[in-house]
Amino acid sequence: MYRRFPFSLAVLFFQASLSLFAQTTPFLSDDEIRMLSNEISGDRAYEHLRVLTRWHRNSGMEGYFKAADYVVETAKQAGMEDVKFIEQPLPGANYTARTGELWMIEPVEVKLADIGEHAVYLADNSHTADVAAELVWIGDASQEAVDKVDVKGKIVLTSGSTFAAVQRAVWGKGALGVVSYQLSEGRSGLDFPDQIAWGFVPMPPEGKAGTFAFMLQPRKGETLRRILETQSEQDFLGTGKRTKGGRVVVKAKVETEIGKAPGRTGFVEGWIRGSKYHDQQIIVTAHLQEEQGSANDDGSGCGNLLELARAMNKLIKEGKMKRPLRDIRFWWTDEIYSEYRHFQDHPDDVKNYLANIHQDMTGANQAMGSRVQHLIFSPHSRTSYLDALFESIGTFVIQTNNGYLSASRQGGLPRPYTRPMYATRGTRQGYTAQFVPYFGSSDHMCFVEGAIGVPAVGMINWDDDYIHSSDDDLWQIDATQLKRNNFIIGGMAYFLAFAEADRIPTIVGETYAQGLKRLAQDMKVAMQMIQEGKGKGDGLWKEATMMIEQGILRELRAVGSARAFARGDRTAGQTIEECSDRVKRKEGELMADLRSYYKRVNGSDPKSVKLTTEEQDAVKKVPANVASLTEYFGKRNAGAPSTKLHGLMRAEVFNYVDGKRSYYDIYKGVFAQANAAGSWYYGTVSLGDVVKTLDAAVKAGAMTVR
Repeated sequence: MYRRFPFSLAVLFFQASLSLFAQTTPFLSDDEIRMLSNEISGDRAYEHLRVLTRWHRNSGMEGYFKAADYVVETAKQAGMEDVKFIEQPLPGANYTARTGELWMIEPVEVKLADIGEHAVYLADNSHTADVAAELVWIGDASQEAVDKVDVKGKIVLTSGSTFAAVQRAVWGKGALGVVSYQLSEGRSGLDFPDQIAWGFVPMPPEGKAGTFAFMLQPRKGETLRRILETQSEQDFLGTGKRTKGGRVVVKAKVETEIGKAPGRTGFVEGWIRGSKYHDQQIIVTAHLQEEQGSANDDGSGCGNLLELARAMNKLIKEGKMKRPLRDIRFWWTDEIYSEYRHFQDHPDDVKNYLANIHQDMTGANQAMGSRVQHLIFSPHSRTSYLDALFESIGTFVIQTNNGYLSASRQGGLPRPYTRPMYATRGTRQGYTAQFVPYFGSSDHMCFVEGAIGVPAVGMINWDDDYIHSSDDDLWQIDATQLKRNNFIIGGMAYFLAFAEADRIPTIVGETYAQGLKRLAQDMKVAMQMIQEGKGKGDGLWKEATMMIEQGILRELRAVGSARAFARGDRTAGQTIEECSDRVKRKEGELMADLRSYYKRVNGSDPKSVKLTTEEQDAVKKVPANVASLTEYFGKRNAGAPSTKLHGLMRAEVFNYVDGKRSYYDIYKGVFAQANAAGSWYYGTVSLGDVVKTLDAAVKAGAMTVR
């Protein structure tokens, strides 16, 4: 039978090579790149941060609603349609702090904290108080440390957790409140002595009174500890007065408003309406909810979404950009909660989502700390065309906004970067970015849920020295990085908004080519397993073959995902089928190579794979999610067993559940994903842990099993 695919594939690769030579991407023309780059502004996005950083905007706080109001009005001014705040119930109570001051009144009067200077001085959920009491040191707030100190009627000072201090010292032994100087994200006070962490105290259980906690800089906290531990006379806090140590009295004045649970929260939504397809919406997201300041996490994403809406609407109005074929739907959310709540409240809405593209922490001045922009692929359970689109446009920005010796010295191209994107008031730094295997921790994780099934990718810079603290503010934001990251998201949204069946060759070709790289990594890991298994039983042959088998299944899903754009077009469908056939043939080639390698290492052919009794039992059990999303999400984590599964791999166990895969199929998929990235990244996966996790979800009523 005559087959057209090898020829068409060769053409695709030829086109790709020309694109790389021209420093562009096959998903956007040069004119489209210039159009988007010229209009998307990092400086305009930065101006939104000047406003959003004013408010302490944790879930359901007054500041959160003020930020939402700003987004609503600005989105309307940007020309968005149907802009509104979608109210949602808040599981807890609405909370807002009015006053929060902490003073040392003995041995000398010094103001230690004031929320008028920064909201994070007072831990969220603190209750109203007006007390003066002796301050006592309880170390790290461990039970052993608390038991050694008489804390009743006193305020405790700790370098540890506010939750532990409240539970053990306040509710356990009668202390009045807490002062902590623990930093967020495990940071050391030696590295950041003047940073204030964003802290919380637990809401009181029945029978317990609410309390308060102040968060101090490590420099202040350590000074208070030294005062308590010395009898000498010093000018401890630079007040100009020498005083004797050994005793400290502090006064706390707190006024907060705490409503009844459930409270209210919600998210802002705005649209750029498409002209043709309304059942394939592109959801672009960022989250409003964070502490005061929080310029990067996630003021950057919120500002960029407002700017992207303005830029696209302006281009449409000026006739430079046609109205999209698909709806582009913008969400400014209460992080993670808003999405899960919306899916449960409107389960039919999910059927209309084509993809989610998420921005979180996209404005980092990369000269400060060791911050790298992580461009996060989907998990293997949701690998799709979207990963190829992301990698292509993202790689274009990386290559054109970093210096390369060959291009600079002999290429005759502009220096230092070949096609730079700068903001007027931004830096001229390079774009330090890296594509990484999936991790969640932000809104995109909601869309890749197995029960939702929407491809999603995201951006988060890491490691970040400032997140969840007083230091996440405007001074460490770079408008140039805002522009570059927004271009990537805008370019992806632009392509998705217009892609139809005639773009299938590009979509499939890029997805197939990207998949070859993933399969090469699978092969590398499989070969390493055979090396490690030399002389051990079956030489880890079973595990090595899982890497190839699951890699092929992943790539078949990725290529098949392009059907979303075919919409019944016969030629497009044939292109996808031909590419899928090509992927299937790859399995035989790779397995032959692996078998040959095994023989070289072990001196004999591998034995046929036989399943253990445990594996045979796992094959017989096929889980399916219950139909109700509310019931599924509400019950899934009930009675969660103790396992060694990495949190992300535990989530992948659930993501693979589709009513067709068995426990054993799910195990193999998660096992292969964990090993492809490495145990340092995802930990180790055992069949026993997968079985325990699924059994617990079935027992809780989130799933059924046949």
